[in-house]
Amino acid sequence: MKKILFYIHSLNKGGAERVLLAVADELNRRSEYEVVILTDTVDELEYEIPAGLRRVILEDRMARESAGCRLQAVRAFVREYKPDRFVVFMLSSAIRAVLSTIGTGYKVIAAVRSNPYDDYSGGRNRALLLMTMGLTEKIICQTGYQVDFFPMRLKKKCVVISNPIFRDFELKAKTITYDKKGGEEVCQAGYEESAVSGKIVATGRLFDYKNHSLLIRAFGELAEKFPKVNVVIYGEGPYRRTLEKEIDDAGLVGRVFLPGDSKDVAGDIEDALLYVLPSDTEGLPNALMEAMALGLPVIATDCPCGGPRSLIQDRVNGILTPVGDTQAMKAAMEELLTDVKLRTSIAIKAGNIRKTNSIDVIMDKWCEIL
Repeated sequence: MKKILFYIHSLNKGGAERVLLAVADELNRRSEYEVVILTDTVDELEYEIPAGLRRVILEDRMARESAGCRLQAVRAFVREYKPDRFVVFMLSSAIRAVLSTIGTGYKVIAAVRSNPYDDYSGGRNRALLLMTMGLTEKIICQTGYQVDFFPMRLKKKCVVISNPIFRDFELKAKTITYDKKGGEEVCQAGYEESAVSGKIVATGRLFDYKNHSLLIRAFGELAEKFPKVNVVIYGEGPYRRTLEKEIDDAGLVGRVFLPGDSKDVAGDIEDALLYVLPSDTEGLPNALMEAMALGLPVIATDCPCGGPRSLIQDRVNGILTPVGDTQAMKAAMEELLTDVKLRTSIAIKAGNIRKTNSIDVIMDKWCEIL
């Protein structure tokens, strides 16, 4: 039995944490693996840990809070547990893990989950990252954009593994059926012309980099033309008051809604006219993948670090727009709201992600690395 140790700062409700839990849970269900999750701390809002997964918290093992003590605690647990593979999510955690295991004989598999250009583009941070990544066993990236950040000597360590469609979404995702009539694909799931009455949805934490303001501005220029269409943005975060003021200032109260976190994302968005991801930056957005798995027509900004572009073939299974471009976002939304054939075709092809990114397909790739 192979012992797999995963390490991340915490299990707060972010995309990296969700993928880690999904991968760890799938491995732990297989008889050939034993899995432990190591975190620095416990956050206030965290994902529920799947049954059967063991979690160890470094804070409980540290006499005092300091960078040196944290490195010693990681090193002590690695030596205690003796993992066959040590997988670390997020570059900051990977740097700590590498430094803590120097001289132990253990090597880290680093999983890149964000845009490395944001924090490691130059100076001491970049030098430290490249030095420590040179000591890793493998670097798992989500996109080719992330791979391109690294110099050639480290590119040889890189492998791209996309995120999975999580098993609960595989079960919930509707299957869109269609017939070919007169050479046209005719969807049978409610995307007829009358569907111009409904909602445009977005999901994600209310942070500035998610740029829900872009969606609000673009919709504001369309609201009068589509009086029966509203926008619903599911999620919570520190940017709520800013967005509420923007909605009020634009005269969109009663047309744009912020209901907070969704307890059933699939159920809340599956009947939407469009799904929009307006972010300035993303890793590989799970929310976008889930919308595609549900067979929704999607619009996303072509943002770094290349996540939307790696999922969307423009105007085939979604539409890509430039980051921060209100007019381009408006034009894409208007086109899909009025062109039922394009909307239907995109919706059908978006649903193919259920096959290419199924949990079983993605887990085969992880198991090959492990």
